[in-house]
Formats: sequence, structure tokens, C-alpha cells
Amino acid sequence: MVQQTLSTRQVVFGTKGVRSFGDGMMSIGLAQYADAIGLSGLQAGLVATSALVGTSLMTWLVGQYVERIGRRRMLIWAAFLAIATGLAYAASSSLAVLLGVAFIGTVNPTSGDVSSFLPIEQAILAQESEARTRVNVFARFSMVGSLAGALGALASGATVLFDNLPGVGTLGAIRLLFVIYSALGVGTLLLTLRLTPAAELVKTEKRSGLGPSKRKVYTLSALFATDAFAGGLVVQSIIALFLLRKFDLDPAQTGAVFFGTSLFSAISFLISSRLSMRYGLVNTMVFTHLPSNLLLVGVAFAPGVGFAVAFLMARSILSQMDVPPRQALIVGVVEPEERAATAAVTGLSRSIASAGAPTVGGALLGTSFAGLPFLVCGGLKSTYDLALWALFRKVEVK
Repeated sequence: MVQQTLSTRQVVFGTKGVRSFGDGMMSIGLAQYADAIGLSGLQAGLVATSALVGTSLMTWLVGQYVERIGRRRMLIWAAFLAIATGLAYAASSSLAVLLGVAFIGTVNPTSGDVSSFLPIEQAILAQESEARTRVNVFARFSMVGSLAGALGALASGATVLFDNLPGVGTLGAIRLLFVIYSALGVGTLLLTLRLTPAAELVKTEKRSGLGPSKRKVYTLSALFATDAFAGGLVVQSIIALFLLRKFDLDPAQTGAVFFGTSLFSAISFLISSRLSMRYGLVNTMVFTHLPSNLLLVGVAFAPGVGFAVAFLMARSILSQMDVPPRQALIVGVVEPEERAATAAVTGLSRSIASAGAPTVGGALLGTSFAGLPFLVCGGLKSTYDLALWALFRKVEVK
């Protein structure tokens, strides 16, 4: 039997889907695990922080050395690391071990894709697509991740079924999720092994990190850091707490709201690509983001739960439309040999900026005006949008 050959794009989309499913599953599985082994809120926060710091460091290393080591080789290492991460979490409940595995491993404590190895996939997709179609490629890439992440979050509920198996129990059921995560790592490895030399940087190009585009990249990084910090003020946990405290919305209803927002966001990626091809990358990023900021402010002043949920749903259609054009902009304003490093540096700035934002958001939520995190977030994001439009609306995309 002749083995069917997968294109480079199909492999990258496949690894994105598998990894995002695992991230969506573990964003909830980690919280379940912390509760089951009796970690305090501070200890659980330390594990999440350790994971984010480790991810930031790995992202920087990827940006510096990926083109020297090789994209395919580094992605293979990432798959092996994912396998080991799941097994290590399943094997131990020691806080010291969990902190170490969180720092070194690949488990994502958030619902989004902050993988250290995402810049490699972005560089590969940019290389094998033309400038005029690149935003459409990134839109479908993001949609795959969003849908897979939503399904992974739903799959985390399988612990209820595992719990009923003889001799498993609650803790054993959650550990089975980590074993499944390792199995997903095996799937990622098998897909990655099918990458061809076409995924590597073209040999005629220089193998370096940031070069002539350094100033441009650092400016983008500062802007993206502002946006990421603002978004971190209203992460899902903060929104859920707001809905619970102000409107007494139960967890099941809140989960349904978040699943709906994830689906709307996934659909919006395809609309975003069409807008970008017609109106330009920066225009699409800014003029879909600004109305989403107004809807976010609307949540802060919503008179009832129906209005708050409606604002959140409407915002989800617009708030993620900037993702595909942002990814296309990042790799389109620099030289080909700078793409992986640029994606890593801008991703690193977003990770660092967002790491402490939920703590600030929680503090704002505890003030006399519970909607303050939404108000501050909307203001900061609007400032970012206007600055981006002023500085980059005329920059040539390659």
C-alpha cells in the first residue's frame, strides 16, 4: 500500500489541532488536579506561574536557535517533551515536582495557545504561502486551534465517567487526563515526523535571529504587550467570577457561555481573512477591535445577566478577528530569515505582559465597582488599537 503524503500545511494544521485539544483539556484539568490533591490557591497559582515563566524562556530560546537546530528537529523534541510532561504530572502530586514539570514541560495553564513552539509553525506557514493568501492560511490555522481547544475543554468532563470506573476514583480519573495528554503527544510526534525538508528555512537565506527589522519588531512587541496585558485583566476566570458575583450565574451556564464564545470566535477567523484581503491587515485589526472594546465596556454596565451575556457573545465575534491579520503582519513586515525569531519575540512579549494581569484584574474586580476590569481593559485596548493604526497602517507587507 502506498502511504499517502501529507502536505506541509496539512501536517502543521494537524499538529495545531492536536496540541490545542490537549491545551483546552488541560486548562480545566490542571484546576481539577490542584483541587483534588489539596493545593491552596497560592500553590496552584505558583504552578501556573512556573508554567508561564518556563514557556516564556523556552519561547526566547526557540527564537534564538530554531534556524540553527532545524525546525523539524525542534518540533520533534517538543513532541517528546509533551509525552514526558503528561506522564510526569500523572506520576506525582508533590508540589516541588509539579513546579519543576510546569517550568520545563509543555502543559498550558490557559485556554489559549501560548506554546513555545507556535513561532516555528507560523514561520513554516509563512514560508509556504504567498503574501496575498497568507492571512487566509492563518485564519484557518487559528480556527482549527479554537475549535480543537473548545472540544478539549468539553473532553475534560470525561473525568466524571472515569471516576465511576472500578478502582479509579477522582484523583485517578484526573490523572487519566494527563495520560491522554501524553497520548496526544505521540500523535503530534507521528505527524511531525512526516514533515519534509520543505519546512526548513531555504538554504540560500541567512540563518540568523533579528536583523534589519529589529526596531520594527520591538515596536510591535511593545504594542502587543499592551494588548496582552489588557486582555489578561479579563481572562475567563475573571469573567466567570464577575458573572457569579454580580448575577449569580451557575457554573454550568457559565461553561455554556464560554463554549458559545469559542465557537463564535472560530467562525470570526474566516470573516477576518476576507476583510483583511479587502481592507488590509492593520485596518482589519483596528476597526474590528475598537467596537469589541465598546462591547466589553458594555459588560461592565450591563443591567442584567441577559445583557452581559449578549455583550460577551457579540464581542466574541469581533475580539479575535485581529488574530489572523496579526500573525500575517508579524511575519510579513520582516525578512524571511527573521520570521521565527520575530514570532518568538512578539509572542514572548505577550506572555510576559499577560502573566501578572489576572492578579490585577482580580484586585479591580474586588473594588466597589465590579465592572472596573472591563472598563480598564477596554480603555487600554483602544489605546493599543489607535497606536497600531498610527504607526503601521502604511508599512509594506512582504
